[in-house]
Amino acid sequence: MGEKSKKIGEYGESYVEKFLNVVGWNNLSKGIELKCSNESHLNKNGKSSRTHGIDFLYSYLSPLVDGQLNNVIISVKNQDYPNNPTRKFREFTKELVAMLECFDCSEQKQKAASNFHCNSINDIGVLFWIEKDENSCSDLIKSVSTVRIDEVRNNVIYVVDSRRAKFILEVMRFIKTKNEYSYSFYYPLTGRNLNPQNRNNIGKMLPVEYLNSSIIPVRLEKKDNNKEISLLLATIDNFEADDFMRLMGLAKDISTNLVGEVVIAFPNYDHLKHSNVVNELKQGFQDAEFTKTVSVTNYNYPINTL
Repeated sequence: MGEKSKKIGEYGESYVEKFLNVVGWNNLSKGIELKCSNESHLNKNGKSSRTHGIDFLYSYLSPLVDGQLNNVIISVKNQDYPNNPTRKFREFTKELVAMLECFDCSEQKQKAASNFHCNSINDIGVLFWIEKDENSCSDLIKSVSTVRIDEVRNNVIYVVDSRRAKFILEVMRFIKTKNEYSYSFYYPLTGRNLNPQNRNNIGKMLPVEYLNSSIIPVRLEKKDNNKEISLLLATIDNFEADDFMRLMGLAKDISTNLVGEVVIAFPNYDHLKHSNVVNELKQGFQDAEFTKTVSVTNYNYPINTL
């Protein structure tokens, strides 16, 4: 039983490592044994913890906050979701909070900070809870969205379930089918990344904040004509008229200086079923020049495009 559990855990970590590499999180630190500095942290046997096992650590300068170093502490769980996941979710989250608390006063944090020139440091937790059933599409995040975790006070924790991970991987696969383009993620103005000396509005790394976003904005640049730049907005949500109008508005704001097309991608778009709805909504958008550039696609089936 122990050997089987170990293999399942190793599969989960391998899956998450590949996922992180796909979204630009390279050179991960992994398998870190962190010394516990709080006697109130208990292990599974109810005794004081001596160490915490961090599956992955990734440190980077945030493109969304000037001068901020993000230390992302990642915990991976590879278990199917119970009918009521609250208890397990609390357990996993409490474990991650304990890691963050002990990381805050650790040598590992000092080493990470010494590699960057930064004005502030933000320690962030990410819980990857991935099901063993690869075909599952259960919405864990929705199930635990109202759960209150009292231990989470000073840190932010992001949760990535199987559905969210599949969404991002499908979008990345779709992007890579467009061989004639190079891609970058858009980094929007947040009000905290205004310094022109180090402001980057695009990059190859997906910021940690996007892990829970329902929309991924991507810049596509034609390889043989770098002046032809297009925008892809991919959403985890199924096609709905209101969502499409909202995404067109967002695309117009982002694509002011672009000369290529705007592609809005849904996981279930069907040309035969939805094209008339799209055309009617474009007519009501009251910007014919902009709507000419807008196409709609299914990122699960790239050929199904309007």
